[in-house]
Amino acid sequence: MELSFSRRTPTAWLLATLCLLATTSAQAADEPTGKWKLVILAFGADDLAVVDVQNDDGKPKGVLLDWQKKMIGDVALENLKVEGNAVSFGLKGPAVAIQFAGEPAAENPKEGTLLGTVKFMNEIFPARLEKTQDDKVGEPQPNPIMQDVLKTVREHGPKSRVKKLQELITRNAGAPSSQALYTQLLVAAPEAGVPAAEVDNHVETWLNDAKPYGKTWTDEVRLKAVKALTQSKNYAETTLKLAQEADKAVPPDAALGSRVVIVGLLATAAKNAGKADLAKDAEARLAKLEGELDAEYHEKVPPFKTTAFTGRKKAGADRVVVLELFTGAQCPPCIAVDVAFDALLKTYKSTEFIGLQYHLHIPGPDPLTNTDSIARQNYYGEEIQGTPSTFFNGRADGAGGGPMGASEEKYKELRGLVDELLEKKARVDVKVSAKLEGDKIAITAEAAKTADADSPKTGERTSNRLSLRLALTEESIRYVGGNRLRFHNHVVRAFPGGPEGKKLVDGKGRVEIKVSLPELKRDLEGYLSQAAKERPFPFPLPEIAFKNLSVVAFVQDDADKSILGAATIPVAEATP
Repeated sequence: MELSFSRRTPTAWLLATLCLLATTSAQAADEPTGKWKLVILAFGADDLAVVDVQNDDGKPKGVLLDWQKKMIGDVALENLKVEGNAVSFGLKGPAVAIQFAGEPAAENPKEGTLLGTVKFMNEIFPARLEKTQDDKVGEPQPNPIMQDVLKTVREHGPKSRVKKLQELITRNAGAPSSQALYTQLLVAAPEAGVPAAEVDNHVETWLNDAKPYGKTWTDEVRLKAVKALTQSKNYAETTLKLAQEADKAVPPDAALGSRVVIVGLLATAAKNAGKADLAKDAEARLAKLEGELDAEYHEKVPPFKTTAFTGRKKAGADRVVVLELFTGAQCPPCIAVDVAFDALLKTYKSTEFIGLQYHLHIPGPDPLTNTDSIARQNYYGEEIQGTPSTFFNGRADGAGGGPMGASEEKYKELRGLVDELLEKKARVDVKVSAKLEGDKIAITAEAAKTADADSPKTGERTSNRLSLRLALTEESIRYVGGNRLRFHNHVVRAFPGGPEGKKLVDGKGRVEIKVSLPELKRDLEGYLSQAAKERPFPFPLPEIAFKNLSVVAFVQDDADKSILGAATIPVAEATP
């Protein structure tokens, strides 16, 4: 049984909505045959597909009649099951794996309607499957609830914000798409001074609204409530109760990642509630699960084999390729590029390839972001329309992202770009040293134009706007954001000396600087604290540990932004 979908190029927020729209199902109460329309209820009510379910010698068979062709890539329908009133099936393609399951509501079931959930990219969303006479899906419509949410969260006063959110919840009573309203309300409740009893009532109403869509969605709503409330100690008892319920509801065959999230929230909730023994027990469980999940992740990611670069072909070719990746831990379409980036780090030597990963608050708050990564975004200006964005030696290329299943193709695409650039000669020689002296890093970098930097033969010429820049990177940081990637590699923590760098004079430049790690840590923590006031972080912040640091020095022509030479060095302990 084949169902085919075609892919739509999404914006970061739109993809998150499309992810919700990425599922289908076919079923009925007593007689599952006939035409069914799948409606995703994540932030509204959006048609995804029309499926005709037929009886083929006692076995269900599905035929796709119409679908939102621009929303997702090609997939095939698999594992269609009708067991009593329950229906489930999967949609699997080269880049996606989607699951639907649903059945009539337990209370007041509506004839010809099945309620359930869809799972896509590790996210769960409510869905409705309904009998239809239509052969076509309806056109996607603007989402009024999300428009109201975005407008409301811009309100500066927390009390005013909460009041408007309560009004919107009342107006949309019972709608599963109110999840965004409840989440924002619970996040804003502490600052608005909402009483604990009132918060309890909101959570209870939200859970009751979720029940018609089954246990899976009810458990997911409970988890969303815990995530929102663990950001504050104001409602510690309520949060702990919900976290314990979520922990008990975890099925024995739950994925490691799901268990890690729930036990982690339980540990935080217990600590906030002053339950030291419970917190200690949860933290011990969490450490064990994290270790298992790290090992599983490193075994499975990247989901393909890399082969080492075998060397340059052209004599004299010696330019290092600098790949700058602008990404976000909350960005689902960044997965393919992030994984490809990691694979490239394994493919080349540091004298051939340097990866710089800048995190941005796109589409949501990211604790690996800093002022220098934002300054770097501003440097490239309109060339960065969102995440992911990639620059090879200062030139935008390799655009586009995708899910994990698209990472191998993205790796091959980016590797082709790198291999081509490796056949060029460096136009600036760069040298860098970095030594750790106590809690300071002493950095020295030198740069000089090569004799043939301005070549009449090739027509290449440099401007008088060459800048020597330094980037301090951390080899690997564990932080699980919305896109569920566990590790982020070669993350830029700062630009020592400032992102503007130092201008070369007469084709030469030298920088000597000391970076105080305690001061840098305070600066990063201060920035994150201020950023959280504007847009709270959805997950616990990772420790700023500064493990396995390196310094990258590169010279960039600010006239056309091309990077003409680069070098990197791990930060070494200073010898006495």
